[in-house]
Formats: sequence, C-alpha cells, structure tokens
Amino acid sequence: MATLSKIDLCKKIKDDISNLTQNELEEIFKIIYKTNNNYSKNNNGVFVNLSWLEIDIIQQINNYIDFCIKSHSEINKYENICNSFNKDINKPIEDVIINDNTDIKNKQKISSYMKFYLLKKKFMKQTFNLNSYKIEKPLTYEEYLLN
Repeated sequence: MATLSKIDLCKKIKDDISNLTQNELEEIFKIIYKTNNNYSKNNNGVFVNLSWLEIDIIQQINNYIDFCIKSHSEINKYENICNSFNKDINKPIEDVIINDNTDIKNKQKISSYMKFYLLKKKFMKQTFNLNSYKIEKPLTYEEYLLN
C-alpha cells in the first residue's frame, strides 16, 4: 500500500470525518489535545487546521478514522445477520435502531457500541418458558461418602 502525502491524508480525513459519531469525533479531539496542537473553539464547535499538524499525528487520526469506518461496516454486517435470523424465526422486530424511511441527513447517529448493546439486549430477551417443559426429577444435591 502506497503511503499518502500529507495533503492527501488531510483531504481523506476531511472526507471521512462526516461518517463518524459524536463520541468518535471527541476521541479525535483527544488525540489533538494530548499532543498540545493548536485549535480554535467557538459556539459552532472546535476547528483544527490539519496542515499545521505533524505527519505522525495526521496518520494517527487517519488510522483511527479507518478503524471506526471498518467497525461500522462490521456492525452493519452483524446487524444484517441478526435481522436475517430474526426474520427466519418469524419474530417481530421489537427495537428499530435506524428507520429506513428517513433521509440520511435526518438520521440520528448511533455509536457502534450502542448498536451492539441494543442487538445483544434484544436477543437476550428471547428466553424460553420453563413452565412448558415437564420436569420429571427435580435437581438435588448428591451425597458422597468419603472413606
């Protein structure tokens, strides 16, 4: 894989940053803040001139953004698998994470961790009823003789 120049990395970061959630954007700011780089802040948000940053900081930010985008795609794959399993067993979908009828601009960004938590919680609810099974012998403690 060819290494990108500083300008190309800055353009890539500028294009990819719109796909991140608020928590992921805060993590990028933490990277910039920990390295004592300059930024400006006002009521519209925090602004950073990427061309003023060192190349290793830009690469660190780019690597983090790549990680986030890959994790989003993995979560989407997992959601699709869970949805297909859910449809196969004819269970109604109880929790809708993202409404497919809304525009992309109107979607609320949900972190990948929250999506995973909601899916896990949803499938943990599907328990079986113990009363429907006939128990022939209740479980008891066994007594062992020690010689």
